[in-house]
Amino acid sequence: MIPTSTTTRCFGAAFAFALCMIPTATLAAAATLDLAGAWRFQLDRENAGSTERWFARPLTAAIELPGSLPGRGIGDSVTADTRWTGSIFDRSYFTAAEYAPYRQPGNIKVPFWLQPETYYVGAAWFQRDIAIPAAWAGRRLALTLERPHWKTTVWLDTREIGSNDALSVPHDYDLGTAVAPGRHVLTIRVDNTLLPDIGENSHSVTDHTQGNWNGIVGRIELTAAAPAWINDLQVYPHLASNSVLVKGRVGEAGLLPPDTAVKIETALVHAPGGPAVTALLRRDGSFEAEYPLGAGARRWDEFDPALYRLTATLVNGETKTVTFGLREMGSVGRQLTINGRPLFLRGTLDCGAFPKTGHPPLDVESWRRELRTIQAHGLNHVRFHSWCPPEAAFTAADELGVYLQVEAASWPNQSTTLGDGKPVDAWLEAETGRILRAYGNHPSFAFFSSCNEP
Repeated sequence: MIPTSTTTRCFGAAFAFALCMIPTATLAAAATLDLAGAWRFQLDRENAGSTERWFARPLTAAIELPGSLPGRGIGDSVTADTRWTGSIFDRSYFTAAEYAPYRQPGNIKVPFWLQPETYYVGAAWFQRDIAIPAAWAGRRLALTLERPHWKTTVWLDTREIGSNDALSVPHDYDLGTAVAPGRHVLTIRVDNTLLPDIGENSHSVTDHTQGNWNGIVGRIELTAAAPAWINDLQVYPHLASNSVLVKGRVGEAGLLPPDTAVKIETALVHAPGGPAVTALLRRDGSFEAEYPLGAGARRWDEFDPALYRLTATLVNGETKTVTFGLREMGSVGRQLTINGRPLFLRGTLDCGAFPKTGHPPLDVESWRRELRTIQAHGLNHVRFHSWCPPEAAFTAADELGVYLQVEAASWPNQSTTLGDGKPVDAWLEAETGRILRAYGNHPSFAFFSSCNEP
């Protein structure tokens, strides 16, 4: 993160028979139910679905998820009158004679950005049947939607679970412990309208690069856990003592006995672990402990990207594991440092341009390939202009020793401004917290800015 002093932390992861006959997702007693596959869907052009209770009836079309609407060829054909999200600074395409052949139906060629085959901005609804295993009775169920675009609202049967407007981190929904085993209907509304306006040219949403697509392109899964679980785990390295401060928080901690012990273990990746350390759970659900890594602890940087894994375990068997590196970013005067020695950044820019898909890859191997190419050119640093990459990018950068600069998905100097009490102010504050909590443990996450050119 951007140093605020001489050193900073390594910041802390009931329609049973549908019209389109989509198979119900079933699973034996297991912890995770993968919801990838066939879904029902419907475009909500008039934004009437919530009022008309579309969650209470079967949707009529079919789609494969994960995926995006333009990636599935869904939406409207591009015309000269398409209402784009990004700014068009040169209007000559619409008036100049030399562009006239490319404004004709069947021969549309826009010069502003990568042109999708189809385009749609608005709400879209996705739905499927799920079967909750009998062994999940009484367990806490959670739904994860990785990289939806953009705002989601979730219903289980006719019960609204909640909404989420994060652009940079997965949307996580707590379904509670009272979901009965058996068949249910899961409905998700996804809206890629620019509300709040975070800046129409932000590379998280604009047509200039990534594209303003609608859909869910990452993991879609349902998990079952004990009613008390570890919902946050952050690691703060201390180079001077070769140790890390571990801070965590337990959801529904009141269900556990007073002074419950939390076991903390850590080890180099692919190496034996050290002794366990115990932290006591506080009444507010938090726990904290200093974990010594020993005199021979390896430090993370571009030359030796040594990674550790830390696992915290509750008495009910629930665990949470994070990956971290022993490293400190800092400065001496105007010189950046890592682990106390000078750091020279040789960087490149990533504006979210992915011409084959219109959205970033969600798998680690794709990011390994991209970052290795960057390293082959002698570079060690990537700045993500007005967007934040998915978890897979951080994982690959951790392994390869690449320093990442992340921005909180906004470029607020054209269609909006900061500090005027507009909704973008509160959204950026919330998005910043979400990014740091989700990705802060990754040692590659070296610098952070709230936005581009506020």
